[in-house]
Amino acid sequence: MSMTETSSSDTAQEVETDEPGDPGPGNAKPATSRGRLGGWLILAVAVVVAVSGIVGAWMASTDDAIEQAETRDAVLVEARQHIETMNTLDYREVDEGLAAWADVTTGTLHDQLVGVSDEEKQMLAEQQMISTGKVVDAAVTDFDASSATVIAAVEVTVKDDADPDAEPTVKRNRFSAELLRVEGEWKLENLQQVAVNLS
Repeated sequence: MSMTETSSSDTAQEVETDEPGDPGPGNAKPATSRGRLGGWLILAVAVVVAVSGIVGAWMASTDDAIEQAETRDAVLVEARQHIETMNTLDYREVDEGLAAWADVTTGTLHDQLVGVSDEEKQMLAEQQMISTGKVVDAAVTDFDASSATVIAAVEVTVKDDADPDAEPTVKRNRFSAELLRVEGEWKLENLQQVAVNLS
């Protein structure tokens, strides 16, 4: 064998030999490990995005529910007060009573109360009645941001001052009230007595 052939053979062997620490095929990380790690990262990001979306939707729905509950409570509180006001009148203070009625109403109902004539006021005074309304039960049956419907059971205690010896009488009525939100306050747009079905 010649000197040249021996040198070539040795060189070939040296090229094929992996040196320690050499990033050759024997020391490289398998491609499957890198692929698996990338897959886990993508999955983790997807889970985070999904959870964030669920939490956001839940918080939004919770906020809506809280807002609706607050609106319902406000409607019920003001409706009860206004219905009691509309069933309360003292013949000795007719002007003040009618002013209180007008203050809790809006629309056509308000206009009708403001337009009560002096003759009608005189008739109310001559009846010598003192009525006091009390809502014993009420519920909101429908509402949105600007309007609402409420039903209420009302006890009206009536005292007849024309007969000092007469005992006060208690009348029980049921009302349906329509309310509108006016400048942040709920006002009665309509108030109707409804029949009670005893069957």
